[in-house]
Amino acid sequence: MRAAQGRAYVQGVVRVTVQANNGSVNHQWAELVPDLLCLCEDGVMTFVNGAGLRMLGASTAHQLIGRPLADIVHADYAPLLEEGLDLLFGDDYLPLMFARMDGSAMEVEVRAQAVAGTDETTVLIHARDITERMVSVNHVLESEQRYRSLVNLALDMICLVNNGEIRLINLAGQKLLEHEESDALIGRPVRDMVHPDYHAILDLGLDTLAEETSLVPLKLITAHGEAVDAEMRVRALEQVGAYMIEARDIRQRLRSAEAIREREARLQGILDTVAEGIVTADEMGRIQSFNRAAERIFGRTAKQVVGQNLSILMPAPDAAGHDSYLSKYRGGGGGAMLGRSRELIGLRADGSEFPIELNISELRLGKARLFTGIIRDITERKQAQEAEQRYKHELEVQVEEQTRDIRRMSRQVQGILDSAGDGIIGVDLDARITFANPAAAAVLGWSDKDLPGRLADEVFRYADGPRAGRGVPVRAALRRGVFNERTELMLTRANGTAVAAEYGSSPIEDEGERTGAVVVLRDITERKAAEERLRVAAAVFDTTVEGVIVCTPDGVITMANPALSRILRPPPGTALGDSVQAVLFAESPQLWNDVIEALRIIGHWEHEFWSHRLDGDAFATRLVASPVAAQDGVFGSVVLVVNDITQRKRDEERIRYQANYDMLTGLPNRTLFHDRLDQAVRNARRSGQGMALMFIDLDGFKAVNDTLGHEAGDMVLKGAAERLAQCVRDNDTVARLGGDEFTVIMTTITGPGGAAIVAQRIIESLEVPFDLGGRVGNISGSIGIAVLPEHGDTADDILRNADAAMYHAKDQGKANFQFYRPELMPSESVG
Repeated sequence: MRAAQGRAYVQGVVRVTVQANNGSVNHQWAELVPDLLCLCEDGVMTFVNGAGLRMLGASTAHQLIGRPLADIVHADYAPLLEEGLDLLFGDDYLPLMFARMDGSAMEVEVRAQAVAGTDETTVLIHARDITERMVSVNHVLESEQRYRSLVNLALDMICLVNNGEIRLINLAGQKLLEHEESDALIGRPVRDMVHPDYHAILDLGLDTLAEETSLVPLKLITAHGEAVDAEMRVRALEQVGAYMIEARDIRQRLRSAEAIREREARLQGILDTVAEGIVTADEMGRIQSFNRAAERIFGRTAKQVVGQNLSILMPAPDAAGHDSYLSKYRGGGGGAMLGRSRELIGLRADGSEFPIELNISELRLGKARLFTGIIRDITERKQAQEAEQRYKHELEVQVEEQTRDIRRMSRQVQGILDSAGDGIIGVDLDARITFANPAAAAVLGWSDKDLPGRLADEVFRYADGPRAGRGVPVRAALRRGVFNERTELMLTRANGTAVAAEYGSSPIEDEGERTGAVVVLRDITERKAAEERLRVAAAVFDTTVEGVIVCTPDGVITMANPALSRILRPPPGTALGDSVQAVLFAESPQLWNDVIEALRIIGHWEHEFWSHRLDGDAFATRLVASPVAAQDGVFGSVVLVVNDITQRKRDEERIRYQANYDMLTGLPNRTLFHDRLDQAVRNARRSGQGMALMFIDLDGFKAVNDTLGHEAGDMVLKGAAERLAQCVRDNDTVARLGGDEFTVIMTTITGPGGAAIVAQRIIESLEVPFDLGGRVGNISGSIGIAVLPEHGDTADDILRNADAAMYHAKDQGKANFQFYRPELMPSESVG
């Protein structure tokens, strides 16, 4: 209650201190206010009351008047006012931090309002010092009700913890963590309101955090699982295990300060490397900055290069590929140059090239990327290295001259060892390697320089079986005098991989005394793999379902697998012939010559054809031929793969027939009819001869079908189809379009008269009663005729006009035929 009365008193004084007359301030009233009152015009302080001077540690008003309000705002909060004082306006006070004249920080609550009667450029700032507020909270814990009231008035989150559990949280904390119920967190562990990423901080213990004098940055977690950036302070209370936690939301401050931190990071990176040439570029490779050291190194000014591509600093080979490297890096690849030094070649403005040492680092500015290159001119270092190399070379020449005689003596032996195809290793009596040729090092995966001095047990290790990983007991074999003339075993290379080796050993003796042994080994991995491939190929050859024949170019069969007998079915007691022509090409002898010719020209041949098995049955086969060991057009063998595709061919023929023929009558169906009609029209127009189309509908068929049944109807349709086929020529087409509709395509007619004769023959044929298994069926036919070119130029015209003529025949009493006349309008379309 007293806090509310105090706030009302301050607000009343604020109202009366602002006078309507030119916005002046009544100094007498302003001095009564215990908080800071300040007038600002365009962000510049024009008045500060006495309480404000004391709060800020100023001895006179002249120390503040005329300065921007931002000067008294702590640097951490300065970004909030970069856009003006708008953030301070509102009904609620904003927590802020001022900087006193001596530089110390002071926590305050601030609110601003425009002065009435001005042009809104004059703003009244009211701020109260809340630095010691939290200290006073400890003194009011004796009264829980009073404590709760004061805590709930706090703008920051205040939480009381006892023995690690939350006992009280104020309204600000409840709002910050988005809990609708006031007691949602009561009784829960403190870590429930802290983001899991920061649980490690809590694990330090609240006592440790209470010793921190500064605010601890961390993330809290809301009821909805969202992270909240905050600053936290822990105070230990008098009661053992009791703490008060204060936290404030700093998300807005972090967002406002983000731009400043990014600029500071970039500036710090440049300052840290200012002694070297520094070039920064964006992710597209455009130069953004070029320091003086870089100007000196490359002989170019910053003005000349800023905005240009980095490739202007590189010689031609590197410049050509630089943009593609950047593109690959932006796409997620590359990046091998980041974080390590490389020696490259730079290009000066005068075109001269020089060696440089380059170290590249990446800086992310939000979503953008900035690359900083630290460049050193290493010309002098390179010259020193070259001088050192020359000195070493001269020294080596001198040593070489002194040892040439010794090398000459051993060169012949060493040459034999080095050029030997087999690996040769010498060991002493302790099984320590004394020499090894390159072939041996290659087999075992070692460098030939690393082998001498090593124990043979370390180099020769088993790769399989129960002894895998263990050393081959070379030393024990030497002591027992056991030597192997030839042994195959799996050894382990230096990199852990296995190698199949052929291994032999023999003693080395000097004047009758054994001094060691020589081991000869050979990598037989490829041989083993070839043997395995042969075994697999043999298994495939014997088990594949395709027939396989291997023969000479003359057709003499050298190999045939079991599947070939299953496909060709030789009669019992007989074997396959020795000639591929007799087995596969007996019906087409010339085909084998075509196979050989195709293999010589294009190296491959395949064909599908019908033939006969050796037992006489017809079958379809797909035959593929390939040459073996082909070279310069000459090959030693031919491989033929035989596939039995009889069932597939029969299925294709059945599908093709079903797609084009009527299953009841065996006549062409609507699909094949349209195809043949189109073909007949094209042929007639090309040859200049006429053609005719008859559209036939069976009169009385429905009555037969309804009274005698569908089986009788099917008998009528099949009988009608047979009679129609007997009435036309072999080169004419009779088709059933569906139901009781038939068509006749007459090709190469001389005129309508020929069509009329056939139509009359059809009518007379259909009038003969049908024998329906003891019952009689009577039908007739109505026929419409259209002739090309008299009745149309296209297939659609002829079909439509024949259909119209058919309906006219029905209108004329059925059992007759009618030619199309232009005045006839089709009543239906058959499509």
